[in-house]
Amino acid sequence: MKQEFITIRTKQTAARVLASQITAVRVKDITKQGVRIYQDGKIGIAGAVGAAPQEVLLENARQNLKAGIAYPYDLEQNRHDHRSYNPNPINSQELVEHGENVLEILRRDYPDFAFSESISTVEQVVQMRNSEGLDLEYKDAFFSIMLLLKEKASANLADGALFCLTREFNPEKFWSFNRPFLEAYRNKVDLPEGEVLPVFMWDLEVLTGFLGRNLHGERFAKGSSLFSGKLGEKLFHDKLTLELNRDPATQARPFFDSEGVVLPGDRLPLIEGGRLQAVLTDKKTAAAYGLAHTGAAVGDYDDPPTIDGPLGPALSFRTDSTNIPQVLQGRPAIFALLYSGGEFTADGSFATPVQVSFLFDGKKLVGKLPEFAVRSHVYKMLGEDYIGTFEDSVIYFGEVQRQVQGYYMTIVR
Repeated sequence: MKQEFITIRTKQTAARVLASQITAVRVKDITKQGVRIYQDGKIGIAGAVGAAPQEVLLENARQNLKAGIAYPYDLEQNRHDHRSYNPNPINSQELVEHGENVLEILRRDYPDFAFSESISTVEQVVQMRNSEGLDLEYKDAFFSIMLLLKEKASANLADGALFCLTREFNPEKFWSFNRPFLEAYRNKVDLPEGEVLPVFMWDLEVLTGFLGRNLHGERFAKGSSLFSGKLGEKLFHDKLTLELNRDPATQARPFFDSEGVVLPGDRLPLIEGGRLQAVLTDKKTAAAYGLAHTGAAVGDYDDPPTIDGPLGPALSFRTDSTNIPQVLQGRPAIFALLYSGGEFTADGSFATPVQVSFLFDGKKLVGKLPEFAVRSHVYKMLGEDYIGTFEDSVIYFGEVQRQVQGYYMTIVR
């Protein structure tokens, strides 16, 4: 009988912000434990939140073997890999000090805005070990500023936001971007002329979510993916590469999947040079459909490994371009900050309203634009209309989020 143990400890300190003032500080410290038992090609799982005797969890997992959940796959073995990405996390006192300093400047220099939501720190330890010699540990800590911005003269509930996610807060960097950022909010400008304009986006979750669903190994094998039957084919722009990325330097998550798989170099290209090279598989999907195993298992501490789950695949684009001003050559562009309510259809068509955006010259944000919408298609966005993925030096939302991606898109006024 083989055994596997998962422990996740998360400590969060959050300062609640209302009307540009810290109104409360809350601390949460939660430990979750999961146990997996493997016997005769079956898996039994048990889990608990908080302190629970290991013997009790093991017995519960043994009893759950009776559910008959099949898992006839080899476990990861003989790997010891402990990593700490932030040995000096910001403590609760420093959190409040940083928060008060930021809010004091906002109240003093930007009295026409009100800010709310939270400033927080999160420390996390994720451990996975088994009876086959697997021993993995990921430790990390982040400082986060998430402040909704409301113009006091506006009737809206919110008009924008300030973001920062970093392991070590640097006030100088934060203000070197956010002062001109807030000045740009104050400067209302019109949309540039033209039906098609260059648009730069930083939050790629909707795009990577759509790509992840269509790179899902089972959907791909059964023919329900937009990319089914296209393995090895050229789909997108020559310079575009999409990776399964488990590098914690750029992804705030562990370097291993829920089956304990560690990728070589923490990355694996799925689309490279625009060509489809691989799809997302866990051990079950790879075995069932004769696909390459790509280490894409997800699942909570008390769930069986799968390629479906709330965490989703850790997909990211490889930086392939530099120097946005050189690309634009003086043409006006749009930097989209907040865009919600949009989606991709099954055939790859895309449309979204853009609630908050700025006129962008490649070097700085010039002024705030009125609301509008954009539309395109995934094959155009990442093909003929693809501008590039940039390691950005203009927009600063912290050290973790450093990329912006540009496309030529149809503007709906």
